[in-house]
Amino acid sequence: MPPRCTTARHCIFSTKRAKNSVLNGPRWGIIGDGQLARMLALDAYPLGIRPVVLTSDPDSPAGQVAPLQVAGKVNDPDDLRALLAQVDGAVIESEFVDCDALEATGMAAKVFPPVAAIRVLQDKLEQKKLLRTLGIPTAAFHDSSSQSAHDASALTGNGMKPVVLKFATLGYDGKGVLVLDGEGARDVARAAGFLDLAKGRGIRVFAEEKILFQKELAMIAARGRDGTIKTWPLVISEQSRGICEKVSGPATRLGVDPRYETMARTACEKIGAALGVVGVYAVEFFLARNSGAGTELLVNEIAPRVHNSGHYTQDADCVSQFQNHWRAVLGLPLGNTGTGPGFFAMQNLLGPAVAPGIMTPPDSRALTSVHWYGKKTSTPGRKLGHVNGYSPDFDARDEVLAALQESRRQFQGGKFRKDTDERE
Repeated sequence: MPPRCTTARHCIFSTKRAKNSVLNGPRWGIIGDGQLARMLALDAYPLGIRPVVLTSDPDSPAGQVAPLQVAGKVNDPDDLRALLAQVDGAVIESEFVDCDALEATGMAAKVFPPVAAIRVLQDKLEQKKLLRTLGIPTAAFHDSSSQSAHDASALTGNGMKPVVLKFATLGYDGKGVLVLDGEGARDVARAAGFLDLAKGRGIRVFAEEKILFQKELAMIAARGRDGTIKTWPLVISEQSRGICEKVSGPATRLGVDPRYETMARTACEKIGAALGVVGVYAVEFFLARNSGAGTELLVNEIAPRVHNSGHYTQDADCVSQFQNHWRAVLGLPLGNTGTGPGFFAMQNLLGPAVAPGIMTPPDSRALTSVHWYGKKTSTPGRKLGHVNGYSPDFDARDEVLAALQESRRQFQGGKFRKDTDERE
């Protein structure tokens, strides 16, 4: 059993939200308290796991469903040490954790995926180097340690035009990305500002070839402690301003050549094995129109955790990514990842440009399941929930998509009062 805590502030405390809890079973920490942590906690209970959330807000999305909590911040070494001392193991919600802080606890071996894998995958430049080493096709990139504005000309004049400048770390949902379309002096000026911003945050920048793609695709994989790897179907991901809006699949039933699914699966297997990943991870791809890489399927990014593009697994005919994540870290056999002959889709519910009050979820309707995150505030583009659609009959896809669209329309068209939680 994990030892008891040594200070009252860091003891596991129990809220009154105990209806989902289990009395016995292993205690597993979740480093993070957002929507992914919330869904991990909900899928822990059926497996007899007692999730313990590290949070600074008992009413966070995860705190609302996890009665066992440790008060603290995800990158504070003392808070991490307190959590890890009281649990049998821990999983991360986000790759943006402080790996040095985790290792400083002396208990990093309790964390999944392994901290060494997190360290590589939290850095997009290191991801690119890994892909190159493994022989996995990806967009051409320029490895640079540029940290100042006078390097802007070098980054924009490296023979790859148009190019995309990216933060190596801390970029997500379109943040930390600058697209340059070969506009000469204007590009240099914009790049200089981008590099100055990165320098102020201590972040490396690299340049990547801008890919003209037909589709964005994604695949979720799970790797067990014994090295077994299972993948869910390849899916089509629709993005807007760098944020995922919709996922649908299986991609091979929606016009994507089956050979790309085979290539995607091979890439997932190579990545998982090379890094010794234990748990669920996601790989995002471009189906390119043209590329100097000599192939049509290119890896874009890798995430060492459960992922937005895998939320459909909660309601399709398979084991969810969240349950298989737990099964992997516990050393249990991985569950079924095939979705059968049906059609599935996921629609994100994003904060509108103007959110006059607290948002509320759309109504449930046939063929859909609403997953609401319980966030107390909305900002433009913020992920507030999602709606999954599924039918075992692939020919019902139009009905599924229509139901998702109606849910989105209702969500966006609601009226709210600024001073209350109530929809008018």
